[in-house]
Formats: sequence, structure tokens, C-alpha cells
Amino acid sequence: MSAEVYAIASGKGGTGKTTVSINLGVSLAGLGTRVIVIDADIAMPNVGLLLGEDKINKTYHDYIAGHSSIEEIIYEGPGGLKFIPGSLTLDNIAEIDTTRVVELIDYLKHRFDFILIDTAPGISRETAVVLESADNTFLVVNPEISSVVDSLKIKVYVEMKERSIKGIILNRTNIYQIHSPSEIDESEDEIPDEDIKNILESSIYGRVPEDRIIKKASFQRVPAVLLEPSANASVFFKSIASKIAGYEYDFEYQQKVSDKSSLLKKIISLFSIRKNKNENKN
Repeated sequence: MSAEVYAIASGKGGTGKTTVSINLGVSLAGLGTRVIVIDADIAMPNVGLLLGEDKINKTYHDYIAGHSSIEEIIYEGPGGLKFIPGSLTLDNIAEIDTTRVVELIDYLKHRFDFILIDTAPGISRETAVVLESADNTFLVVNPEISSVVDSLKIKVYVEMKERSIKGIILNRTNIYQIHSPSEIDESEDEIPDEDIKNILESSIYGRVPEDRIIKKASFQRVPAVLLEPSANASVFFKSIASKIAGYEYDFEYQQKVSDKSSLLKKIISLFSIRKNKNENKN
């Protein structure tokens, strides 16, 4: 059975595309599927960095420049995820052979269930070949006008090449409590969902709230869904992954788990404060 190939794309930088890619990848792996994330951002790759991998010898750049084999660039990531990192140096950046990108995807299709490709923002020659090779594209969009309008260029290109937009992943939204997707209240500080859907002529496949855990996970170089599985953002990442894999996701149960986790953290924090006060008195 051939893998489902998804390009994770955005019209501009800073939308959280890489964070979405690795957290969806780990979440899908947690469902028992074979998943690989490819860092196809030639200029600013961050997948390996955010996954905490320091021992990287061969990369996506080396392969598409013809300097390494496919097996040499596949690494074991956390949570059962496999990934192909990009190079943090500028070596081989001018030696790009886009035909090898197509060959790479064709090779991986028969070895994995899901292939997630973290593309560079905007449209470039390297991004274009990924968008054309993917079965579907997710648009990672922030609920602000520049992000939405810039993503429109990606959508137009994908459809011009007769490929499909799977949907919009609305990232960094002002949702601070876990709800069922049908019960989400829109923020007055964001572009309304209907406007986003109308501009991009696409449905909102899923959303991820702004959450402190993302910054913490980035600093610790661990996917948020592994660092704090019950955090708001983690729950929404897992809900999107479940939808991709064709599973139902129990939001009500996750709300209870999250509430218990938050309460426990508050109790631990309270005892820690009291302990420090007592130590200072002594």
C-alpha cells in the first residue's frame, strides 16, 4: 500500500509550519502508523534541531545534490517518528537536482504510511516540486490577514498543477480551553473563520491554539505532544492526526485529563512555594 503524502506549506515564514509537521508526525506515529517527516526547507531547515538530533552527518541537501543515498539521510526520531533533516550549513545549497526529490518520495511511498513534507514558505523551485509531488497540501495559516493572503498563492499554484488542498490548519489561535471543534468560540482579535474559508476557498481541517508549551518544547527540543501530552496545543495536534489517520478523537476525555494535569501542577507549584518560604525562614 502506498503512503499518503502531505506537503505542509505556508505563504510566509513564522506560521509554525515546522512545529505542526513534527507534532503531527509524532502523533501519527503514536497511533501505530509508519511516519516520516522530510525537512524540505532548503534555506532554513529546523526539523532536526527541534527534534533534538545533534549527530547529523548526511541530510536532505546531500541527497538532492547527489552526494548521499536515501538510507543515509533517514534518522530515528522521538516517539517512533523517522525523519530526514536539512542541513544547517550552506553546503550543497546551489547543487539542487529537483528530479531527485521526486525519486525520494517515490522510494519512501512503499515504506511508510504517511509522509509529511515540511516545505519552505512561499513558492520556490524546490517548494514547487514538493507541492507537485504531494497527494495533498495542508495550508498552515495564522488568523491574520498577511498569513491568509500569502497562503492564497500556495493554493492557486497547487490547483494550477491539478493537485489538492486538503484543508487549512489554523495555527496559533486564541483558544485557551479544550473544546470539541463544533463548540469553539471565535476571538474578536482574529479574522473570522468564515472570512478565512472564503478567501482561501478551503475548509478548516483543524486548529491549534497559542500555547506556552510550544516555546518550552522548542527550547527543550522535544515535540510538545511528548513533553506535555495533555497541554491544549498537544491535544489539538493529536486530534488533527487522528482525523488524518481516520480515527475518532475523544475531546471530552482529553478535557478531563488536561484539567487534572493542570490541577496537579498547581498543587505541586503551591507546595514548592511553601517549601521555599520555609527554607528561607530557616
